[in-house]
Amino acid sequence: MYKVKLHARGQQFDYSCLATVTSLEAARDQFIPIPTGCKRGGCGMCKVKVLEGEYIQDIIRSHEALSDAELDNGYALACCMVPKSDMTIMTVEDYIKQEKLESTIG
Repeated sequence: MYKVKLHARGQQFDYSCLATVTSLEAARDQFIPIPTGCKRGGCGMCKVKVLEGEYIQDIIRSHEALSDAELDNGYALACCMVPKSDMTIMTVEDYIKQEKLESTIG
């Protein structure tokens, strides 16, 4: 069982995730609000930035939902990723807001 810290909607949510369950499925099972759509890697609504931790990302996904470049830069689809360690992840919306805030501050 791994611990996941999810930054979403300006808040931090902590939850547990089995090594056999996607981070999206575990979050939804524990009533954690994370954006979802198709739940199959096709829409990209559950795209997250992985800040810490290791995971396995299912390579069967829409390249429009998650490009190879994004995959190489630490992005993943929560519906297709299974943790292999404790993790810290952030929704893309929150990550973009954080980047904009940091660029205006400094």
